[in-house]
Amino acid sequence: MRVGLLEDEVAIQEMLLLMLQDEGYTVINFPDAEACLAILDDAVQQGTPLPVDLMIIDWRLSGSISGVEVIRHIQNVLHVDSLPIILTTAAAVSDTEELQDVHVTLIEKPFAIDELVTLIKTMLSHTSKSVRDPTAP
Repeated sequence: MRVGLLEDEVAIQEMLLLMLQDEGYTVINFPDAEACLAILDDAVQQGTPLPVDLMIIDWRLSGSISGVEVIRHIQNVLHVDSLPIILTTAAAVSDTEELQDVHVTLIEKPFAIDELVTLIKTMLSHTSKSVRDPTAP
């Protein structure tokens, strides 16, 4: 399975990259929001499959585009509602109003890598079940 990673803190990015690779995932590390969107846009425009099966996106990216804006673009512009997305944040999540129109799973930093891996496995298992033939046994 291919996991896309959009995280701007280098230490967290490297830790997640290594841990997810150790778990057997192919990790596509996007350097910034613009690069991530360009690659996903290109796949959709060309009608090719997305290069990832799941995305992990940091909410508060340091560039001009926030993680929530990336998610909105994926869901509303690219119309890729079926891509599972995990939104990570170090901020206290008391006001989730900004998340009302996005469909993501939120995990707060710091999190245990086991917690993230379990979440990924659960989300990918639900995704694979939803694309199976409903008439199959």
